[in-house]
Amino acid sequence: MSETKLFSEFSASTEAEWKAKIEKDLRGKAYEELVRMSPDGIPIQPIYSTESTEIHQQALKEHPKWDNVIEILVLDAEKANEEALNYLNRGATSLLFYLPGKVDLKTLLKDIQLEYICSNFVIEGHTEYYRDSFQQLIAERALDEEELEGSFNFDPLENLARTGNWFQNEESDFQALQALQQAEFKGMRSLAINANLFANAGASPAQQIGIALSMAYEYVYRLDLKNSRGFWINFAIGSDYFSEIAKLRAFRRVWQQWQAELGFEQKEVRIYAETSLRNKSLLDKYNNLIRTTAEAMAAVIGGATEVCVKGFGEPLEDLGFFPRRLALNQLNLLQHECRFDQVRDMGAGNYWVENLTDALAEKGWAFFQEIEAEGGYVAALKSNWLQNQISEMAQAEQDRFDSGELKMIGVNIYRKDQEEFSEEVRNALARPKAEKNGIVQPIEAKRLAESLEKEIILEKA
Repeated sequence: MSETKLFSEFSASTEAEWKAKIEKDLRGKAYEELVRMSPDGIPIQPIYSTESTEIHQQALKEHPKWDNVIEILVLDAEKANEEALNYLNRGATSLLFYLPGKVDLKTLLKDIQLEYICSNFVIEGHTEYYRDSFQQLIAERALDEEELEGSFNFDPLENLARTGNWFQNEESDFQALQALQQAEFKGMRSLAINANLFANAGASPAQQIGIALSMAYEYVYRLDLKNSRGFWINFAIGSDYFSEIAKLRAFRRVWQQWQAELGFEQKEVRIYAETSLRNKSLLDKYNNLIRTTAEAMAAVIGGATEVCVKGFGEPLEDLGFFPRRLALNQLNLLQHECRFDQVRDMGAGNYWVENLTDALAEKGWAFFQEIEAEGGYVAALKSNWLQNQISEMAQAEQDRFDSGELKMIGVNIYRKDQEEFSEEVRNALARPKAEKNGIVQPIEAKRLAESLEKEIILEKA
């Protein structure tokens, strides 16, 4: 093998030399004028190098592959079963069922081979019923409990923030959650942290990290947990591509720190990533496909274990099978065409991503400590402290969008002259939001384009 060193005739340039060159090209302007601040107060430099980057060994998931998720609202168990089998045959490897009330799991999961997929169940109660029904099902099928993957998503803490109330009451909710912890299916996670709400409400990446840690700590304290094996974390992925990559990488890092602080054995955290609601619009809605593609890429590069791409018309317009097929194919392309599933940490070594990961880990941990200083997650909600922190961040982003500083193609820039809404969308946008009376002020998910969409509808009315 040749030992010739390529490019040895070129001398390496230092960061100081690069900065001097930049200032020269700026013709009198200062280098600092190119530095901008992220919403979390992190300075974003125009260049990064090995001199300003510390490479850390990342907390990685076990395998580079991820699961492609389809979400299904179960109003009829037989129809939901047919829908699930259809998507599994089209490349889905994970299912997330929304289960209102009691649903017959045998009917819902007929012919679905649970040992080969990831199965998630979002429930609002009846935890003992679902625990016992699932245990009976896997016993009848003689499945190995250790090989099953998935979750039972019963999250009283997220429900408190979203609706302002507990499912039933504080004591009953934690008793119901405790019942899930007594299950024998070890491969299923039963401690769900739905931090996606806060991203969709306008929280910054560091705030999302801190809130997720605080929710997890609240469950540890309330349930007297001795390990972190059962946690399943849901994040929404927004449009700031590199920040979202760094957010997931930073969370895995601080999760290790969090476990160490509690004296827990280090366990891999399962991260469920879904495309964000906040930056979507029904104006020129096919642009949402581009947004969700970038978000899916960020989720995969950041190290998500499961990825769900929402349909381009959500949440106000049900366009049926077509947008969901496209959403699933976006993930199939990343896996089978782009081969994103062949590398465990694609962001490693990128100076900008590494620096941002460090900064978000530090800021996220600091926000977690701020919440705990307020008395913890529930206390911070009851005092309105957490709502105010998120509201301030969300309003700053809304102001940037309204002024045009934050641009959304086809929405507040390069908008179509002739834009039509379906009657379904018109009714949904015109419908007044129901008042939520609760023990805490609810945190509401809100899209940046909502007010603009309503203005356009009123103009055409």
